[in-house]
Amino acid sequence: MTEHIQTEMSGSAGFLTINRPESHNAMTRAMWDGLVPALHELQNWGAHVVVIKGTGSTFCAGADLNELMQINDDESANAQWFSIKYALDELKAFALPTVAMINGACMGGGCLLAMACDLRYSVKAARFSIPISKLGIVLDDANILRLISLVGPAVASEMLYTGVSISATEAEMVGLINRALDPEDLPLYVNEICNSIYENGRASIFEAKCSIARILSHAHPENALASFDDQQRVIESYLSADFQERIRRRL
Repeated sequence: MTEHIQTEMSGSAGFLTINRPESHNAMTRAMWDGLVPALHELQNWGAHVVVIKGTGSTFCAGADLNELMQINDDESANAQWFSIKYALDELKAFALPTVAMINGACMGGGCLLAMACDLRYSVKAARFSIPISKLGIVLDDANILRLISLVGPAVASEMLYTGVSISATEAEMVGLINRALDPEDLPLYVNEICNSIYENGRASIFEAKCSIARILSHAHPENALASFDDQQRVIESYLSADFQERIRRRL
C-alpha cells in the first residue's frame, strides 16, 4: 500500500482514491503495486461495490513519465509493465462490482484503469485518450480487447492509431463511458448507483458479472490470442529508441 492509494468506506461502498494531485494522479509502479491490496482491503471491510476516483481535477494522467524515463534494461521494463498488467488484470477480474468515478482527465494508463472497471461515469469536462502511438509503445491484446469490447474496432483503431483525446460527450456516444454528468451531479449519481447495487441481490450481481466475463471470453477468446500475444513485444517497446526519444520530448 502507498500514501498515494487511499481507501475508505462510505456506507456499503468502498472508495479507492488515487491521491497524487501534484502529478495529476500519474501512477508510479508502487501505486500500481498498491492497487490490488487496496481492493482486497475494501472487500475485507465489507464493501459491496468499489468506486475508484482521483483527487483534485484529474482522474489519472496515466503512468508516471519520470519513472518511465528510468527504464533502461529488460529487467526494469519487465518489472514496470507487469506491475501495470497485473493491476489491470486483477481489477478486471475482481469479484465485486467496480465503478470508475472520473472527475477529470483520463489518459493513457488512467483510461486503461477505467476500462478495467465494470461501470464508468465522468464529468462532462473529462477527456479520454490512449496515446501509445504518440509514445511509440504497444499494448497487449488483453487491454486492446477491453477497448474493442466497449467501443468497437473502428473507434478503437482511431483512438490507438492517432492517440487523440476524445470528449466525455464522444466517450458516452461510443460506449467508452456509461454517462457524462455535471460536476455537482457526478458523486450523487455514483452514490445512487452504489445504493442500487447494495439493495440488489449480491449473488445475482456476482453471477451476472461472471456471465458477462464468460460471454466476452467466448466472443473474444483470449486463449486464442495467447499463442501470439507475447508480452515481450510490449516490454521491448519500452526499450526502443523511438520511445526513449518521444518520452524525453514530453518531459
